[in-house]
Amino acid sequence: MISPKAARTSSQAFARSVLPASADMSVAPLQAIPSLLREFGVEPWSVLERAGVDQGVLADASSRVPFGLVGRLIDECVAASVCPHFGLLLGIRSGPAAAGIAGHLFRHAESVHAALRLFIAHLHLHDRGGVVALNLHGAEDVELSYLIHHPNTPGTAQILDASIAIACSVMRCLCGARWAPSEVMLSRDRPRMVGPYRSFFRAPIRFDAPHSALIFPARCLDQAVAGADPVAGNRLLQVAAELDAARPASVTELTIRALTRMVIATSPTSDKVAEVLGIKSRRLRERLEVEGSSVKGLLEDLRCELARQLLEDSHLPIGEIAATLHYSKPGAFSRAFKGWTGQTPRQWRSAVGKRARAT
Repeated sequence: MISPKAARTSSQAFARSVLPASADMSVAPLQAIPSLLREFGVEPWSVLERAGVDQGVLADASSRVPFGLVGRLIDECVAASVCPHFGLLLGIRSGPAAAGIAGHLFRHAESVHAALRLFIAHLHLHDRGGVVALNLHGAEDVELSYLIHHPNTPGTAQILDASIAIACSVMRCLCGARWAPSEVMLSRDRPRMVGPYRSFFRAPIRFDAPHSALIFPARCLDQAVAGADPVAGNRLLQVAAELDAARPASVTELTIRALTRMVIATSPTSDKVAEVLGIKSRRLRERLEVEGSSVKGLLEDLRCELARQLLEDSHLPIGEIAATLHYSKPGAFSRAFKGWTGQTPRQWRSAVGKRARAT
């Protein structure tokens, strides 16, 4: 039987073969960490050292760090501060500016809908380990979600907390400081202290959710953005285009982003991905083959990663995890997961629980 550690090593080897080596993140949202740690009476540099982060990196706003290192650092901060909602506090403190140019572009759109489309389309310039998606939620609501596709990232629950807090701040910039979602979904287990979440979001919180998202009425999308400056927006779009050209994404990376945005709303197909990317299905298949990947393989790896996060970070029932990933029956999901990792979902979750109790 393959252990979770061995399975992760195997998954990482696969990921290195298809994912860009540049899967990283700007340090902007991490720059608030030293001041937050000091508020808890913790010397920040010792925490950075344990996480393997050089002190000078956080001082340079233009620096970038590997995406996995972000989660490791936040996990170290949680342990040092003994604060289970450190990620939430980091997201609150960082705000929209932590999203780099995407955090400035959205302010100059005509409507909230256009603003969110700009934010979604340009977040990769800041963050190449996850994506933001905007989907329908029922008949009259929409959901703004953040999903991590980078494999085997530690601290995913904390990163998701921070990201949804930043998303809420984005919405308050667009709709006013008193804006609040109808509901907040967090794909993590219920922390010991729920008060900080309720205080910031000012909305019902659903823990152990299938993914992390803000739910709000679709009518909010039609609201005009106060203070939008089209001239400033065009200048920022030019800068964004230059940044994109400096670090062009592979077809594999573009496919992963498209799959991640689709996977919570539907069961993606090659044709759907090709349509989103604006190329023919045959051409997409050929270009992915050149890069050593395929839509099917990338989708399986993504499903494995999202399943791992839910099994390790939440108490969501395995049947609901199967449904979230669009498996018709839990048995089909269990067979697929065992094929990916060598263990059933139940065995994987049990092994994670044993490790947690041993620490």
